[in-house]
Amino acid sequence: MANDSIIIKKKKVVGHGGHHGGSWKVAYADFVTAMMAFFMVLWIMGLSDDTKASIQGYFNDPAGFMKNPPHTKEVIKMVGNSTARPDRTKPQGNGTSPSDGIDGIRKDDDAERKAIQDAVKERTGAFPTMKNIEVSSTQEGIQIEFMEDVESVFFETGSATISPLGKKVIKSIEPLLSYTGRYIVLEGHTDRQAYAGKEYTNWELSTQRASAFRKELALDGIPEKRFKEVRGFADTRLKFPGKPYAPGNRRVALLLPWGKTAAPPNAKFMSNAKTRASIGFGGDKPINLLAPTAQGPHL
Repeated sequence: MANDSIIIKKKKVVGHGGHHGGSWKVAYADFVTAMMAFFMVLWIMGLSDDTKASIQGYFNDPAGFMKNPPHTKEVIKMVGNSTARPDRTKPQGNGTSPSDGIDGIRKDDDAERKAIQDAVKERTGAFPTMKNIEVSSTQEGIQIEFMEDVESVFFETGSATISPLGKKVIKSIEPLLSYTGRYIVLEGHTDRQAYAGKEYTNWELSTQRASAFRKELALDGIPEKRFKEVRGFADTRLKFPGKPYAPGNRRVALLLPWGKTAAPPNAKFMSNAKTRASIGFGGDKPINLLAPTAQGPHL
């Protein structure tokens, strides 16, 4: 009995921490994670397409996305009124007061366009081609377009030969073009209808028609130094893109560019009395391009 050792056994009691132990914490964490993912999906579904694409780009390539982050298209409006128009281009003027009109066209330049439009209408009104002539203001200058119809008007069908009627119309507007003193740019355009062969195409036709128009103006008295460019665009700049075969796409556009003039103009086409007075024209009445003046020929 003296050699018997005493053995002490310790029984470890494990606490259950409640009725179900600690497994509920894992279940709760899974539930919270699932709910967070669910609400993130709902949030993303309500975003714009651009934002969705950005999020997708980040998860597809996080490293590349951070190197080249996309630029937002959202515009934040600031408090107050601003007269600045960042999308507006301002063309060069004709040397008069810098009075701007709509779309970047100066008021004085637009007045000149209106005067030329009225003069063209007056001088070509006797011809059955008035509906085929259109005067407009562009960012480059004042544009006069001579458009063909179902039956050819200004040129012989399919060629660069100017028709007798076309020559009469050109001759009628030559004094007006001389009157302005501006440079002249001529552009030839065609419709989408292609030639059967490959040796002669719409490129040759558009360029040759613009060149023929220039030659006819030169014969009628326009000095060579007044011509700045002759361009041929074929069917690359359709007037009616939705109707590529429309006859109105076949046209010659005569452009009087803004900016410096090739020769001193014989009169300024201004409707503003103050502007006219500043350049030596008195009176309160607008200048009549069709009336004789001491500054230029009778139109």
